[in-house]
Amino acid sequence: SFTHARFVIDSHTAAFLSPKWRWSIRLHRVLSNRALLTIVHNESQEEIVKSWGCRYFVLADPLKGYPQGTPISMGAEFNIAVISTFSEDEPLDIIFEAAKKIPDTNLYITGDADRMSPGLRALRPVNCQLTGFLPYDQYVGLLKSVDVILDLTTRDHTLLCGAFEAVSLGKPLITSDWKILRDHFPLGTIHIPNTVEGMCDGVRQVQQGLSVYQQEISLLRERLLNEWY
Repeated sequence: SFTHARFVIDSHTAAFLSPKWRWSIRLHRVLSNRALLTIVHNESQEEIVKSWGCRYFVLADPLKGYPQGTPISMGAEFNIAVISTFSEDEPLDIIFEAAKKIPDTNLYITGDADRMSPGLRALRPVNCQLTGFLPYDQYVGLLKSVDVILDLTTRDHTLLCGAFEAVSLGKPLITSDWKILRDHFPLGTIHIPNTVEGMCDGVRQVQQGLSVYQQEISLLRERLLNEWY
């Protein structure tokens, strides 16, 4: 740097793969070669920075502890928390269309709904509730109250924070069928194609075997805790 300061770079998936940040890859590479260390968060990112010849470290996301949270009253139907920030890689249109075909489920879409386009908002069925941006205590309460957590991405090589939240809280997970997600979440998880049919089939599968998926996700939680510590 111009000031000769020593620095570390913490790089996340979007920095490598998002079209919005594609312009910065060359700059990223230059800075990484000058940094004391570049931190990446999965094996796909490791392959990129390794090819740059810079010093790097792979830091997997830890499983967090959570407060009690504010309990959320749920209906008698099957309840799903959809982890969302309304970003470019979330197939919310598919989620809305699939929700119409599983009317006995309630889906709670988290995140700031003001970011949703009018066209997408028009697709939302009655069994999809927009929670808005929840205070942390209420957010934890929601995740603890649902039956399953759903977190999808159209972007390969992406580890999802919502997937780690599901494991931390012992909630069965439905997520996208990418290799990196299959490798990291092999138990208590249904990996689906990002299609209407895939999501419907995944929800029905976890409904029918809920107790098994609950047991498996608890086993995965113990495994990841042992690996981290």
